[in-house]
Amino acid sequence: MTTETTIKKIRTLIAQDELIEALTQLRTFLENSPKLDEAILQSARFEDIRRQIRLGVVNHAEANLTQNQIRAGLLDLLREIEDRIAETSARPDAPALREEMEHAVSVVNSKNVVIGSTITAGGNVYIGDKTVTQNAEKIYNIDNIDTANFS
Repeated sequence: MTTETTIKKIRTLIAQDELIEALTQLRTFLENSPKLDEAILQSARFEDIRRQIRLGVVNHAEANLTQNQIRAGLLDLLREIEDRIAETSARPDAPALREEMEHAVSVVNSKNVVIGSTITAGGNVYIGDKTVTQNAEKIYNIDNIDTANFS
């Protein structure tokens, strides 16, 4: 999924009033970005206003105002990201930056990917030492177990 497609998807979620999913997608998208803090802040504001609504300590108009502020903040953040992409597109090294950004987005939207490698897997991936368990009917030479033969 490209950066533009991801941003468009998040905008669509905001337009459909799917703020929880939009915030989740945005936080995933910005996982390794300094902008992640802004997404976390908006997410916290949204959770707080939902809690206040449940407790009945905020009226409908105030809750609606806060939710609209959150939507506006998210859209502004997306616009800022797009502007940043447009700025970098004018640079001489733009193709390399674009490729790196697209790779980062594809890694965020994937499972079981080894970064910096073309190796992918469809199931569980274990990286590390292999553990082997052997069973024997009898163990001979119990006094000297380190030289016992299990075959």
